[in-house]
Formats: sequence, C-alpha cells, structure tokens
Amino acid sequence: MRLINEKTGAEVNTGDVVHDFRGKAAYITGWALPKHAGSTGRVYVKEMSDQGFSGEYYPSVYGLKWEGV
Repeated sequence: MRLINEKTGAEVNTGDVVHDFRGKAAYITGWALPKHAGSTGRVYVKEMSDQGFSGEYYPSVYGLKWEGV
C-alpha cells in the first residue's frame, strides 16, 4: 500500500512537504494505515509554521490517498 498525492500521482514518504487545502505547508512524519475498507487511515504531520504544531489528519486534508487499498 502506498500513500499518493492525488494531483501529481507521486508517492509520498516521511519527510516530504505537503500542503493542506488552505495552502499551509507541513512535513509528513508518519501515518496509520487504513484498518478496513471503510477507513481512510491517518497522516501525521508537523506544520512548518513558527509554532510547528504536530497533528493527525485524514489524508484528504492534504490531497493524499492510499493506493492498493
């Protein structure tokens, strides 16, 4: 199973920079795979803002999806 950027089709890995639907940049720090067919899993990020908040989000917040689900 691979995490894919929906716009570019490129595989996303830890350390990659992604942008949310508001345009805010963040680093991918990890993820939780979907546990069943109805699940989207989660992505873990650290924002690139001055505060550098960390969070857990649905992949779609960053335009990502799982391939091979």
